Amino acid sequence: MGEGEHGIVESSLLYVEDEADVRELVSSMLLKYYPGLRLAVAGDGRCGLELFRERRPEIVITDIRMPVMDGLQMASAIRSLNPETFIIAVTAHSDPDQLVNAMEVGFNHYVLKPVDYRKLFVAIDKCRALHFMNRRVKAQEAHINLLSRVVAESPSSVIITDPQEIITYVNPRFTRLTGYTMEEVIGRHPRFLKSDVMPADSYTELKKSIISGREWRGELLNRHKSGSLYWEAVWIFPLRSETGEIINFVAVSEDISGRKQAEEAIQALNGELAARAADLEAANRELEAFNYTVAHDLLSPLQWIGGYSRAILRHNDQQLDQRYCRYLEEICLGVVRMEQTIAALLDFSRLSRAPLQRQTVELGELAQTVAADLLKSDPERQVDFRIASEVTANCDRQLLFVVLQNLLGNAWKYTSKQQVAIIEFGVLAQEGGTTCFVRDNGPGFDPAAAEKIFAPFQRLVEFADSKGLGIGLATVQRIIQRHCGRVWAETVPGSGATFYFTLECDES
Repeated sequence: MGEGEHGIVESSLLYVEDEADVRELVSSMLLKYYPGLRLAVAGDGRCGLELFRERRPEIVITDIRMPVMDGLQMASAIRSLNPETFIIAVTAHSDPDQLVNAMEVGFNHYVLKPVDYRKLFVAIDKCRALHFMNRRVKAQEAHINLLSRVVAESPSSVIITDPQEIITYVNPRFTRLTGYTMEEVIGRHPRFLKSDVMPADSYTELKKSIISGREWRGELLNRHKSGSLYWEAVWIFPLRSETGEIINFVAVSEDISGRKQAEEAIQALNGELAARAADLEAANRELEAFNYTVAHDLLSPLQWIGGYSRAILRHNDQQLDQRYCRYLEEICLGVVRMEQTIAALLDFSRLSRAPLQRQTVELGELAQTVAADLLKSDPERQVDFRIASEVTANCDRQLLFVVLQNLLGNAWKYTSKQQVAIIEFGVLAQEGGTTCFVRDNGPGFDPAAAEKIFAPFQRLVEFADSKGLGIGLATVQRIIQRHCGRVWAETVPGSGATFYFTLECDES
């Protein structure tokens, strides 16, 4: 409702009068004196009661002696419908019995006829002021009840103390969190909750904040009534009066024991990970030392063995028995094979540890370079290379060149018996990223071995006679994993094989 001329909220009013000329005159005066007043008018008590049921006005002005239903009967019915309605009697009779009856019914004011408008308006203003005050009180009570429910039903623990920090209220969540009932804690200082595990200086800033009237936020380790410990995140702040004086302190807290346990578990896990990382670093150093030993302590004797064996063959092949010559030739071949294996192992180890040098790379150009080198190695072969262009990726150029060398090289090797070999490099746009592939029309392989082929030195039975050390696809997988991608193979035996790989994210 808006504000009226007299600074009081606008009201609705029912005026009941059986004399038409009086009814018309008083109605006009009411509307003139109270602009915006919602006025309903009736000529007898029965009509007045019907209008009241319909409109529920806050104030009723009524004559007492009226036909059909008098003012006392109507007022009594109105009181039963709404006891808070303000009722003013306007009558020409001042019979004491009638006044007593009016008081028993519950009239708020009594104005004699002829109407003294000043007295009538004073009575109306009092009723309007009381009505406005009652509404404010009800609104405040509803607000207070709401706040009380919020505090009582809050998922947070709430403690309210007086200025001396003596507990005056705790909500139900507090009792569930601490195990103490309200009766057990009212009148006590909250320090009884302390665990005596936290250092004394942990409370220094809290005390300073309370003394200076500032709010404080922090975490406290407290003790449950049962003796168990629990962590809570606490916010303590002062409540002040209109003059600025502290009248209460409020502590709102959340149980964070679960979070603390998780943090402790994470810290323990981080400690384990750090220890494992240190062990891994030590293992890597040992591996590097082993690689150095392989490179220098094993390759040199092999070179001596191979060199001496070839020298004996060159200078004594006519003097040696053919069987011994064959032995020496096998020794030379074995040395070469072992040198190749050691070199492959060293390359595999280097590719696993070398830092990535990411840049934007056109993979189609790398594939074209590899294809050109393969064609030069055997110009007589009929091979149809189908290389996609504009396939860019954020990757290490040198390492992806090794990947394409191995994948295209395998396709070249395993299509050697095809009259016209078809080797394709392309890209598929899939949800979540780009997938590259190398496809050939060779014999394919057993699908059951699709995972096995990426293991170092694992060679498929059907290709046991082919050249190679069985480390190429393991190298491909290691490089792709370094790029946070994955590699896999699909095949239809007799119809070729397809190798897929993704390059998904930068190395952190």
